Amino acid sequence: MFATLLLAFDWVEYQPYLPYFVGCVVAICVFSFYVGRRVGSKHSRKNGPDEHRPTGSDPGDEKAFGDRRTTVRREGQPVPVHLSSPAFHGETRSGWVLDRSTGGVRVTLDSPVAPGTAMQLLAQNAPDTTPWVTAIVRSCKPIGKRYELGCEFETTPPWSVLLLFG
Repeated sequence: MFATLLLAFDWVEYQPYLPYFVGCVVAICVFSFYVGRRVGSKHSRKNGPDEHRPTGSDPGDEKAFGDRRTTVRREGQPVPVHLSSPAFHGETRSGWVLDRSTGGVRVTLDSPVAPGTAMQLLAQNAPDTTPWVTAIVRSCKPIGKRYELGCEFETTPPWSVLLLFG
């Protein structure tokens, strides 16, 4: 029945459209193959040993295994900085920037600071005209005799100021 239908069809009339038809069929096949491989790879992915998986995380969650930040963290030589905050009762403290990103910095300091505290940072080697950068403390954890502060910039500072943090 299908063969008689193909033979009865007037191919000459639709011959100019044949390349478009063949192209569409090839595109549909390629797209179907690509989508099939992407869907199949999610179900067969090996996530590694369970001891590396955080508890309560979804195995399909990509960010459960790595850093959840949206900006790239850059490590480098520690950079000395001045820190000012109302929590310091009017005095300026010294600390070190351990790593940095366009979203914030990780600072080591000799005293703890409560999460949610606003601080101002300035690289010690900054020129006199450089503005202080405001950052909010998001985490504070003891490391030996010092404390590591995870700070998020209130607003992303200019590139020239970011470069002063290393």
